[in-house]
Amino acid sequence: MRRSIFTAALLGVLSPVALLQGQRPVTLGLAGGVSLPQGRFGDGVDPGWHALATLSLGSQLHLHPLALRLDGAYNQFAFAGTGGGTVGGAPVDGSQRTISVTLNPTYRLPSAGWPLAPYLIGGAGAYNLGCAGDATCDATTRFGWNAGLGTKFAGLRLRGFLEARYHRVALKGGDVHYFPLTLGLTF
Repeated sequence: MRRSIFTAALLGVLSPVALLQGQRPVTLGLAGGVSLPQGRFGDGVDPGWHALATLSLGSQLHLHPLALRLDGAYNQFAFAGTGGGTVGGAPVDGSQRTISVTLNPTYRLPSAGWPLAPYLIGGAGAYNLGCAGDATCDATTRFGWNAGLGTKFAGLRLRGFLEARYHRVALKGGDVHYFPLTLGLTF
C-alpha cells in the first residue's frame, strides 16, 4: 500500500516536469502544400504550390495560449491555361510568384485532452510579387495580411501542424489573394 502511494505521489510530481520539457519556447518548422488563388487573381493563374519556413516563440507554460511566429514563404502559380500564358499575344512559359515575410500572433484554442491542439493565426508583413520562368514583369513589394486556422499534432515521434490561411495583398490593378493549405513539421 505504501509503495503504491509513493509511486503515485512521485508520478504526480514528475509529470508536470515532463510536460514542460516537451514544450520548447522556440521551435523551427518546415512546411509546404497547395496554394489556391482566389478572385481575379485566380482568373489569371492556376492553383500552385508553396514552401514555408517558420520560427515560433511561445511560453513554456501550457496555461499561456499566445505565441508569436515569424514566417517566410514562397508561393508559385503557373499562368492560366496550358503552356503558361500569353503576354502581349505571345505565349510565355512562366509563373507568378509571391515571396512573403510575415509576423503572426497565434492563439491556442482550448483542447482539454485532445490529441490535436487547434489555434487561430493572423498577421501582416511584406509580400514581394513578381514573375518566374520566361515571363517578365515588374516586381513590387507591398504590405499584406493573413488570417487562418490550424492545429498542431504529435505522433509517431513527429511533431507537426496543419493549417489553412487566407492571404491578401492590395495592388492598384487588383488585389492578390490566395488560400494556402499547409502541412509541416516542427523541430
